Amino acid sequence: MSKASTDQAPIEFDIFGYIHDSRQTYGLRAQDYLRYRRFCAHRLRNVRSGAKLTQGTSTVFRKKEVSADMVKKPEHLEILLLQAERAWAFAMDLRELYSRTEEPRQRYHLIRRLRAACKAGEQLAAAAASGTCDGRTSLEAQAYRLQMQSQLFFELEEWTSALDCAVLSRVISEQLALLGSSRHYALAHAMVEALDPIVRLAAYRARMAGAQQSQPTELAAQWYSTKMLNDVARAEQAIPGYGEITAALDALVASANSSASGDAQVLAYANSLKWRGGVVSYASQELAVLIKDAQGALQDATEGDDALDAAATAFKRVKKAAHRCHSEAIVASAKIHSTASEALESAYLAVQLYSTCALHSIAIAKSAGQAKNIATKLGTAIEATDKSSLIGRSHAWILDSETGSKRGGSVASKCGGQKGSITDSLAEGTRVVVLYDMVRKNLSNLKASAADVLERMMPATSRTVHAHQIIEEVAAAEAYYGCVRGYYSAALHASAVHGKPLDSLALLDSTLSEGIPRALTLATAASKHAVSQSDTLAVDDLWRRAVTVTNSDIDDAEHAIKRAIPIVSRLCAAAASADSAVTQRKSGSSDWVSDPTGHPVMVPNELAASASKSSVGSLPQYVPKLVDLTAAEFVAVPIKPLFYDLASSSIDFDMDLIGQRSGKSSTAAAGGSSSKLGSIIGSLWGSR
Repeated sequence: MSKASTDQAPIEFDIFGYIHDSRQTYGLRAQDYLRYRRFCAHRLRNVRSGAKLTQGTSTVFRKKEVSADMVKKPEHLEILLLQAERAWAFAMDLRELYSRTEEPRQRYHLIRRLRAACKAGEQLAAAAASGTCDGRTSLEAQAYRLQMQSQLFFELEEWTSALDCAVLSRVISEQLALLGSSRHYALAHAMVEALDPIVRLAAYRARMAGAQQSQPTELAAQWYSTKMLNDVARAEQAIPGYGEITAALDALVASANSSASGDAQVLAYANSLKWRGGVVSYASQELAVLIKDAQGALQDATEGDDALDAAATAFKRVKKAAHRCHSEAIVASAKIHSTASEALESAYLAVQLYSTCALHSIAIAKSAGQAKNIATKLGTAIEATDKSSLIGRSHAWILDSETGSKRGGSVASKCGGQKGSITDSLAEGTRVVVLYDMVRKNLSNLKASAADVLERMMPATSRTVHAHQIIEEVAAAEAYYGCVRGYYSAALHASAVHGKPLDSLALLDSTLSEGIPRALTLATAASKHAVSQSDTLAVDDLWRRAVTVTNSDIDDAEHAIKRAIPIVSRLCAAAASADSAVTQRKSGSSDWVSDPTGHPVMVPNELAASASKSSVGSLPQYVPKLVDLTAAEFVAVPIKPLFYDLASSSIDFDMDLIGQRSGKSSTAAAGGSSSKLGSIIGSLWGSR
């Protein structure tokens, strides 16, 4: 290496990007190799003129080769690349012509052009590896050189050599895809897909096991592991410079790892997300570091809000980075069409869904944890580690309400009673219901966000992480937390302060008859597609604790509601008796028994008829009838002034009754003079 080359910065030349843009712009979009060959020749002449390397005039030719020692700027690499591309385009044009005519001379000419392309590719690889270029440019040149050689061996029907070169070129390209942007990822995989036909047919011709059934990616991985990694001597003999290529690749990987920080070094190269039993690969090294930090923050988090807030902040960074990478992948995929680039978009969508689920799980865990703590403070026996006991052992509110009503104390006396009673913390009791409303709102937002992401995700990526089952699990959790919210709301209505046991009984009955069966159906459907996970991650563990609902959780909720219904039923009977006594005292009657007209209308209790035999004795056989619509009398009353004239012809108004209700004495009406209100009505509607 010369001293001049050590003083200047390494040359960076995007070989994959230059090839792709040139081919797609100048002919190969329509498979016009002649047009692309003419472009390469014209561009080569212009670049040589700019680099002062013209090869004579129209009458005199002086050949000027670009050697490795001459490379000082990207134009020198561009000359070698254009020479290889021009020869390759000529060879592909001859191959199409030979497929139509089968003229042997055309095939011989095709092979000569491919040899010229391989020679230019070797010069390009040697110039890039001379020390003047950066590591990525050098490896891209090696991958391009191996691709040219694999096509030459393929035409010569040397299947083993063609497979060696194609597999090593694929390995280099796939590893370079993980060390750059979304555009680099798409470009590298576009080069990989160009080698798939060679890998498939060469493996079949080389009698490789499973060549007919396996995909090119599996065949390449199997050949690389068995014929190259495990047999280095053979690989060195088959591919000149094999050791230098692998050493350069390891050096580039080590350089990428050194740029990472701390524990993230192990993930700086393996950009993959393990979630819900699947693995999703992506191209952003920065995103891999952020995911590692977020997982560590959630792993270290406890039940405290500060730790969960720190984890939520980390996952917000992941979501923002994944959104940015997805936008870049969309732009790259629009210009570089390949299966891998489309899969990369779905991979970033999977990371977005992963961060969204983590953020909503944290919010749900916080709200449910706060509700649990408040309920425990109010006397509810809830175990901190068992979500199924969230309502299974929480009857303290209803029991305290029943005890308070039996003691006969009024609401005012209870508010001024001993500190620590249930009524002193009634505002916190209301907050429990509000917190469960927040849980349900988070679940609803999560379901909408997940559905939006799933509409844009590829089915293969969705199956990898079982993404469509998230909707089922969230729906079951939403129904379950609705039952929890209904139970605590019923407990709040039945408390001594609110004193609405009938409303509480209606809430319990609605939850038992509608909410529980719906939640049980959704939970059963979700459990049929349960995700089996070998590695337990912090996000998956939080999801199971906060969102996943089992049949046992719903059974506990159902048993708690069934045990609460008899208590609230007795409260309803007690409240009905107390209201009847108050009404009779206000009307002057000493007891409603002595005056049957003041007795409330009682109807058979439907809950007692449908309850089990063990609980029939605790349920009242008759309960007050709330509203009797059949006994209500409906009277038409005009309320619109526009229709007063129409109403006057069909409605007879009792003027005496109107006068009495307006405060006029009956003597004025008896004297023959109408009341003032009657005069007004008469003047408006006319005398009759």
